[in-house]
Amino acid sequence: MESLIIHGAIESIKLPDPSYEKKIETFFKNTGGILMDIEDIYNLIPDFQCTDGCHECCKNFGVPSRTKVEDERLKAFLQKNSMKPGMAHGNTCPYLNETGCSIYPVRPLICRLYGTSPNYRCKMKVAPLRLLHEDEEAEIFHLYRTHFF
Repeated sequence: MESLIIHGAIESIKLPDPSYEKKIETFFKNTGGILMDIEDIYNLIPDFQCTDGCHECCKNFGVPSRTKVEDERLKAFLQKNSMKPGMAHGNTCPYLNETGCSIYPVRPLICRLYGTSPNYRCKMKVAPLRLLHEDEEAEIFHLYRTHFF
């Protein structure tokens, strides 16, 4: 946490992580910013480890929204694994089973973002070692909407 002096008072603010800027810079250097794969956006999200056995967000969130690209990835995953599309039950995600997320490798952005950013905090108070800054969250959504909607 860094400090900023404003009108003689000291206030603590959280600044974006420099490694995040490096990831964005590397992406544009490697691709010229022309083509973006959904994995490029996913790689901007910090790793997040849920508490074993907790599926609260999956039980209370409903069917996660997804883009056409994510939907195609999901359909291919289901077919490859001889699975059928799930049916929602109330607010429970159709892909939640007794062991957790049955589509974890291809889960949509919103599922990956949950718990890692200021506007999508885990209700069980679990957080990654480094929470995204709100500017990073906004940039992720900007890239997501720009390239995949």
